[in-house]
Amino acid sequence: MTKISNIFGTTFSGRVGRKMVAGTWKGHEYIRPYVKPTDTKTESQMEQRKLFSQAVEAWHKLAPRQQEFYNRIADGMTGYNLFVKRHIEAQMNDMVPEVPIVMRWKTADGQPVEHGKLIVLQGNNQVFNDSLKDAVGEVALTPSDAPYTFMLKKGTQEENVLTIRDLGETDVPMVLESKTLGIKLVADVQAPPVGGASRVA
Repeated sequence: MTKISNIFGTTFSGRVGRKMVAGTWKGHEYIRPYVKPTDTKTESQMEQRKLFSQAVEAWHKLAPRQQEFYNRIADGMTGYNLFVKRHIEAQMNDMVPEVPIVMRWKTADGQPVEHGKLIVLQGNNQVFNDSLKDAVGEVALTPSDAPYTFMLKKGTQEENVLTIRDLGETDVPMVLESKTLGIKLVADVQAPPVGGASRVA
């Protein structure tokens, strides 16, 4: 606990009497007037806490790949903070909070592709980089963060095979194919939960 001594050697720590508080800020000791905390149970504050709690609960309900998506696109903050921020903003604007759409892919012949990869880009940002060694997998994307570019890679060769500008206008299942690399994937959308916010038409 911070301790401050005056010129007489008297040491202060925490609240000093009824009108002063001792503390430390950025390594500097200070004494400031004591300000009585405002009411923390106003209607507005209670509503903010409710929205925050709902956003946190929604984050924990996301699948790992959905959380990973936010972790990959967040800039200057965590994926968790980005999701919570967007969730609260949507509710405050009477909108349904967005949830990433899960797209499951598999190789067309059901066979693994050694040294093969599916890469999903958002601009120059690599959102997913998945091996094709298991022949199946999934990614999760939000409509609002499009466009996305899908790239197939094998060894040192790679090819952009599809750019999606509007997830809502994308036909599914969709085919991701590179004849040059000999890779063909088929991707479909996982049905959203009842009352879910995002879907592909």
